[in-house]
Amino acid sequence: MAEKILGWLERVLLPQISELKGGVKVIDARIGGLEEKLDSRMTGLDDKLSAKMDGLGEKIDGVEKRLECKIDEVDKRLGAKIDEVDRRLGSKIDDLDKRLDTTQRLAVVETQLKELRAKA
Repeated sequence: MAEKILGWLERVLLPQISELKGGVKVIDARIGGLEEKLDSRMTGLDDKLSAKMDGLGEKIDGVEKRLECKIDEVDKRLGAKIDEVDRRLGSKIDDLDKRLDTTQRLAVVETQLKELRAKA
């Protein structure tokens, strides 16, 4: 009986197993082809993305350089204006010092004049 079952299994199941084995090989080959296509596409996308990133980096560098130039220009203009304000303030302070010194001397002279008038 066991021999009959084995014989039946060999006659019925072995051809089906062989057929399934062939189908699996075909599916495996298709998967391999799809894998290659996906790898190729991914490589292409990686290359495009790298190129775009490089271009973006260059654009950012350009913007950064322009900003640095503009900041330098503004810094120079502000520096010149600050220097001018310092010069003007220094001049005005010197004038005020001279006036204050003159005012103090005048006050001393007035005091001495009052003392002289009081004695006379």
